[in-house]
Amino acid sequence: MALSRFSKMFRIDTKKKGKQYEHVNRDVNPNDMWEIVGELGDGAFGKVYKAKNKETGVLAAAKVIETKSEEELEDYMVEIDILAKCDHEYIVKLLDAFYYDNKLSVALLVCNPFSLFSLLSELDRGLTEPQIRVVCRQMLEALVYLHSMKIIHRDLKAGNILLTLDGTIKLADFGVSAKNSKTLQRRDSFIGTPYWMAPEVVMCETMKDTPYDYKADIWSLGITLIELAQIEPPHHELNPMRVMLKIAKSEPPTLDEPYKWSNDFKDFLRSALDKNQETRPTAAQLLEHPFVRSVTSNRPLKELVAEAKAEVMDEIEDNREEGEDEDTMELIEVTNLDLSDFFLLLPTMPSPSSPVPLPRTGPRPDSLTGELAGSVVVAPVPLPRQNPPRDPHELASKLAEELKLSSEKSESEASSKTSSSDSGIEDGKSTPTPEEDKIGMGTLESRKRPSLSESEGGADHSSMSSDIHMIRDQIRSEENGRSPKQTSRSSALPDKTLKRTRKFVVDGVEVSVTTSKVIREDEKKEEEMRFLRRQELRELRLMQKEEQRAQAELNAKLEVQKEQMQKRYDQEMNTKKRFYDTELENLEKHQKQTIEKMESDHNVKLKDETKRIKSEQEREYRKFQEHLKQKKKEVKQFVGSLPRNTRKESLRQSMSEFQEKKKMDEEEFLTKQKEYLDSRLKEIVNNNKREIAEMERDCLNKKQQLIREREATIWDMEEKFYHERHQLLKQQLKDQYFLQRHQLLKKHEMEQNHMQCYNQRMIELLKAGQQQEKSRLPKIQRGEAKTRMAMFKKSLRINSTGSPAEDREKIKQFAQQEEKRQKVERHNQQQKHENQMREMIAQCDGNMRELQQMQNEKCHLLVENETQRLKHLDEQQNQLLKEWKDQLKPRKKALEDELNAKKKEQEAFFGISESMEFNSSLRLSKFVPYQDSSTT
Repeated sequence: MALSRFSKMFRIDTKKKGKQYEHVNRDVNPNDMWEIVGELGDGAFGKVYKAKNKETGVLAAAKVIETKSEEELEDYMVEIDILAKCDHEYIVKLLDAFYYDNKLSVALLVCNPFSLFSLLSELDRGLTEPQIRVVCRQMLEALVYLHSMKIIHRDLKAGNILLTLDGTIKLADFGVSAKNSKTLQRRDSFIGTPYWMAPEVVMCETMKDTPYDYKADIWSLGITLIELAQIEPPHHELNPMRVMLKIAKSEPPTLDEPYKWSNDFKDFLRSALDKNQETRPTAAQLLEHPFVRSVTSNRPLKELVAEAKAEVMDEIEDNREEGEDEDTMELIEVTNLDLSDFFLLLPTMPSPSSPVPLPRTGPRPDSLTGELAGSVVVAPVPLPRQNPPRDPHELASKLAEELKLSSEKSESEASSKTSSSDSGIEDGKSTPTPEEDKIGMGTLESRKRPSLSESEGGADHSSMSSDIHMIRDQIRSEENGRSPKQTSRSSALPDKTLKRTRKFVVDGVEVSVTTSKVIREDEKKEEEMRFLRRQELRELRLMQKEEQRAQAELNAKLEVQKEQMQKRYDQEMNTKKRFYDTELENLEKHQKQTIEKMESDHNVKLKDETKRIKSEQEREYRKFQEHLKQKKKEVKQFVGSLPRNTRKESLRQSMSEFQEKKKMDEEEFLTKQKEYLDSRLKEIVNNNKREIAEMERDCLNKKQQLIREREATIWDMEEKFYHERHQLLKQQLKDQYFLQRHQLLKKHEMEQNHMQCYNQRMIELLKAGQQQEKSRLPKIQRGEAKTRMAMFKKSLRINSTGSPAEDREKIKQFAQQEEKRQKVERHNQQQKHENQMREMIAQCDGNMRELQQMQNEKCHLLVENETQRLKHLDEQQNQLLKEWKDQLKPRKKALEDELNAKKKEQEAFFGISESMEFNSSLRLSKFVPYQDSSTT
């Protein structure tokens, strides 16, 4: 509180200063230097604007990303660093980067580019092979440069390839790229866009044992080339989760229509899409492939740019008949009506306002002009009324004879067939039935013979006969259980055709390119599904970004733990070593002081003992002198007692003998004293040496004991460190897999939500279609009832043989039959809708079960991988301990040899017998003397 008040008083900014980055300008408003001109698009992590430099006028693409924290800002630094260091013709260049107001703005130098993905969507066709060849060549050169800079892009796709006005590409979006520190470094991050992921990257979702390298970009390159050729990548109809399973378990994808492409292109794809990353070629090797080796010009891309920027003229052709609304396109059911009455319908059929297009069966040409491949539609054609019958009654009789003969056959065929609500329709694609083929043939014949019908009168009968066969086949299809709506949907012409004409100039020559596209009713549904798929990919990429951030944070935390543990171990080891070094130093110091004291005491003792002995010897010497004097007196007294005449000679002789004996006794006495003094001093010196030797031996034993304790403590600490590190690594591995499981469950939850949304969407679409059919059925039935009643009444008027009352009764019965028939139709429709709903619900449940099964397999695989990693970690620990213990024996032997050598050296120095052995009881019990295996 006091600190906050103090900072407020003096206006001290207590906000933590942000980290400074090399290529990012902090606290600088980008609007001061750049002006927003327009919006280019919306990416996964932010919007992209077209910006203009206020000083130089340079145009740039500015990506603006909102960040919530410094940690989130750190995620984008890899991309900025890569862009700042890369300087290549085919890679986008970084101009500026700003971090201001929690927004990261990145300005990239691009010249009015557009992505190849948007270009494919705009042209609504794939690129030609010459265009793909140039794009591939430029991408390979860019990849060679990136890989030489130790960079893995990890997200190659058409959406991340920009095309400039001069016909060159620019690789962009390095948001998930990896900057390695070593050339052969591998990665195990599961990141990228699933449709373009290499198999080894997909496997990293649950297994980190098989990391990938820069060759993952080669696989993505091959998938991108298929995308450029076919607009969509392989397996684009599947959701991302199923795509990853498909990539991991199925064979490498190929072109859908290989006959349209050259052998070089197909061989290039086979090389790039090799599932074995070890045999997959590098970008430099692929540059020598014949598919791209001969590329010297980017003219095809310049033509592509000119076509993309060309003036576009759209023309929509309505394929429906004039005056025909959506309801009248429904076929009229005439199952229970007499076939001869169909004659009455012929004059009322409207004539076609435009010729019916024939189905295309050949492959789509490589040229830009032409209709979309696969837009073949088999349709019922309205009956021509070029030559209406002159006499209806006469024609009716002719038709009745023919129709009666054919009705028996048609009814027998219809009764033998089982009803199927989905016959001829599979997976949303219309498949012509044999009856529909007959309709198409009838249409072709009617279109081929207009002149015959005008010149020959007999052609009326053949034309009408073919039309009646068409109607009979339509009746047969209805009797097989197909609703009017299904029949019309499977055989009706498309409502509209979009013709798009582009005019542009190439080398001074104006070129006109026309493409045709059938506008189908389910096109909006497909567009919605593509939009939902893109949303799923965006959510997946955001989740991958969060997972990468969480993994990086966990790895940093685990690295800090290992560093702290190593630091703590080093500190403890150094502390123990310092402790024993101090103990040894103190012991040596104490020993030195003790020896010095013993030496000084010895010198003092030696002096005192010498002085004492000398004083004693002096006293004894005086006594000895007195004793000699006494003997001299005794000799004199003895001589004095002798006779006088011999006294002098005896005295001289006795004194001479006495003097000689005195000299000898004195010398002997002094020699004994000297010998005693020497022996005594020598004994003192030897005792002193013995004490010093004992002291040195004790000191050496203590030093060696400390050394053994020191080494034993070090070994114990090493073993303890190995065990603690093993436990830490196991716990860290468990933490990593716990995070992976958490992320996997989170991803599974997202996938289940996507699947539920998809299933709900399919059910809603089915309900909407059924509701539309249900609401249109009464209107169709009312129209049919009126028409059938009118036809029946006309038939009665023509062929009536009874009274008016009988005719009224027949009309009443016919009305009752019509009501029953309509009721049966409604019931059949209800049954069909219920069956469709049951099938759809079963399909949705099956999709969910399949998803859950795949998710359970992933979880099980992750748990198995964790168990294997833990087992491998235990095996490594056991092997490490075994090697450590094996190295411990020679270390002990070397230590004992060194200590014994020092002991022998000391014994030799003090002259002690080499045969004396050190008392084994002084050794530590845990240090068993080394024994050679040969002696045991």
